[in-house]
Amino acid sequence: MTAREVIWHDVENGSYAADLPLWEQLAREAGGTVVELGAGSGRVTLHLARAGYEVLAVERDPELAEELERRGEGLPIHVVAADFVLADPPWPQSAPENARLVIAPLQVFQLLDERERCHVLAAVTEVLTSGGRFAVALVDETTLADEGVAAAPQPDMRELEGWVYYSEPLWVQVSDRSLRVRRLRERVSPRGDLVRRVHDDLLHRVSPEQLAEETERAGLRPLERRRVSSGSDEADSVVVLAERR
Repeated sequence: MTAREVIWHDVENGSYAADLPLWEQLAREAGGTVVELGAGSGRVTLHLARAGYEVLAVERDPELAEELERRGEGLPIHVVAADFVLADPPWPQSAPENARLVIAPLQVFQLLDERERCHVLAAVTEVLTSGGRFAVALVDETTLADEGVAAAPQPDMRELEGWVYYSEPLWVQVSDRSLRVRRLRERVSPRGDLVRRVHDDLLHRVSPEQLAEETERAGLRPLERRRVSSGSDEADSVVVLAERR
């Protein structure tokens, strides 16, 4: 049976495709192997690999990494099951010597506090060759509501092995330092038994300007920003680019 973490990751993230053209464009511009941080079950990694790009996918959850390994069989994907947040992370040892692009899609970088971001940026700087790029997706807070609690997007649903999985975003609570995303998760067994619980994701608030300063302190040169429009139901993203000097 598919691991529970894989299922929820697919239900809540698997169908999102608004950013895929941008990651493919950046891969085409960069050339060479793409390194993805926080690859999950492979939403972006698999898309890039099927488009012909080699991908080094770094994922710390062992169940997600194992599933990505299975899904990527026969594709130009190398999965590294490692925590990219550690002060001395092992994943740079697996990266190609001439890495031209490292990406952190879908606000994965906002799961990190400032100290953790500093560790990751140091590792990214180590991995990138001169002129290589780092691209980070952040929530575009200008597309959130101003009242402190933003409206949530439409629910996600998937049926798998007779079970129905339902995830309804309830709200996004905006505070001084964080964005708390609350979801109602429900799963219904083939017999009709219902299991319901509330799940929270906590994102640290990081502005594009703050991230640009952090990348510069790490030895990268801030570049332009690109926007990803997610449609009327979800907040947009701002992708901040930086380059190894």
